[in-house]
Amino acid sequence: MKRILACIGLLSLPLTAQAAHGVAVGYQFGSDEAVAIGVGRWDLGIGTERFVLNVDRRFYTSEFPQLYFGLGGQVSDNSDAPVGLRTKVGLSARADMVELFGEVVPNVTFGDAGDFDVDYALGLRIWF
Repeated sequence: MKRILACIGLLSLPLTAQAAHGVAVGYQFGSDEAVAIGVGRWDLGIGTERFVLNVDRRFYTSEFPQLYFGLGGQVSDNSDAPVGLRTKVGLSARADMVELFGEVVPNVTFGDAGDFDVDYALGLRIWF
């Protein structure tokens, strides 16, 4: 448990520096149901059915501003594969404070039961 709390603390450091660019809170459905938090260009997902913490950095394209890519990591309570690396491709539509998003997330987990998976998420965030 101490390792998990330490990982959460380390992964949240970049998020605090981006807070001046806006904060969003919402929910996502998909492979893992989670509370979806946005801080600037950082995305944070905290699982609601099981412990999983995802932190991703979003990168946008200038040609298609609704299209984004991401790179990040994952920590979970799975003792056989507790850590993973993630990439993602998504579409986002934002109207005033409300953002709808959908993304496909290939990820690789490491450990005894390490694996390659392709997850997905559909969600909504409210920006403040």
